[in-house]
Amino acid sequence: MTKHVYPPQRQARRNRAWLVAVLAALVWIAVLSLSLFAQTTQKTGAEFLNIPVGARPVGMGGAYTALANDISSLHWNPAGLALMNRPEIGAMYSQWLLDSQYNFLGFGYPTKTGTFAGSISVLSQGESQARGQNRERTGSIKAQDQALSLGYGRRIGSIKAGLNTKLIQSEIAGYRANTVAFDFGFIVPLRTNPISLGLALQNVGPGIRFIEQRDPLPLSLSGGLSYRLPVGIALALDVKQHLYSHKTNVNIGTEYQALPVLSLRGGYIAALGQQVPLASDSGLDGISGGVGFRLMGAQIDYAFKPLGCWGIRIG
Repeated sequence: MTKHVYPPQRQARRNRAWLVAVLAALVWIAVLSLSLFAQTTQKTGAEFLNIPVGARPVGMGGAYTALANDISSLHWNPAGLALMNRPEIGAMYSQWLLDSQYNFLGFGYPTKTGTFAGSISVLSQGESQARGQNRERTGSIKAQDQALSLGYGRRIGSIKAGLNTKLIQSEIAGYRANTVAFDFGFIVPLRTNPISLGLALQNVGPGIRFIEQRDPLPLSLSGGLSYRLPVGIALALDVKQHLYSHKTNVNIGTEYQALPVLSLRGGYIAALGQQVPLASDSGLDGISGGVGFRLMGAQIDYAFKPLGCWGIRIG
């Protein structure tokens, strides 16, 4: 029996790739272990960082950690930036709660050394009335949250790795708070391709402080699996643990490339030990869906969950 011997350079790349995979798994296990041993549930600040980005992943129920491959990877898993093969501009508009609006604009540029990307996301909550001690109107209160992201993703052998840096600002009633956070991610193809494993650690930072109160950022850890069938169907499964609030989401999603210009998507979010956000009496809590059209070099997507959002990607 002949033993296959790899060339030295190829063997070195393989060794580096598996080293990165092992380190990623160890970090994931360590962070998860710390969360399991934590004794108290903490309130977190800058909750707008949990708002999903991109009509495509929203339509798939947020199961995107292992499938990320476009500009919305900045939000889900920065390792997905390494899979971009052309420059891309992406934007999203979403009508959120209480007449608030969430908007995202991003740009990614692949190079020989990796993909560089940047984005800005803004949650505008408009103005609300301010009242005095006797309930008299004293003016208006404006609230707005925004995050500026700078990300980088590259291939290390067969593994994709990424880093995202976020500058975060929250404003309410004239008070401002600023902080910084980091995201780390990996996408690892398994030996049984076309299956991929995705890992993402998000919102690692010192917390955010308003006046005298400091709250931790919504630190989360996501693990995902994706499977691409040769008939144009992609299946995805994510498990996301919110480490301070001790909430766990299980996300299931699918995408079907019905035609070269048409994609159909569906997903479901199961929130373990809690009610699904935006729950209603419709019986459709947790269900999402979407459709995508490819027209003249632009990808136009729409998703509902249960509020709708529009997205466009050009590249």
